[in-house]
Amino acid sequence: MRMYPSLTVRFVDKPTTLREFIRSLGEEALYAYDRRVLGVAVNGRRLWPSARLKPGDRVVIYPVISGG
Repeated sequence: MRMYPSLTVRFVDKPTTLREFIRSLGEEALYAYDRRVLGVAVNGRRLWPSARLKPGDRVVIYPVISGG
């Protein structure tokens, strides 16, 4: 996964936290998430990194691009 990934949809396979799920995508994804250049929505909602995810939850990962 690059620092600015394209829109990606994944589904949760096993119970986990949002942060653990992002970590499973790779260290680059976790780094980007921590730097807030990677946005994540679970079932259409933004959640805390400690939120518990259930099997079947839909996770949308998208780049956060801002201008100035």
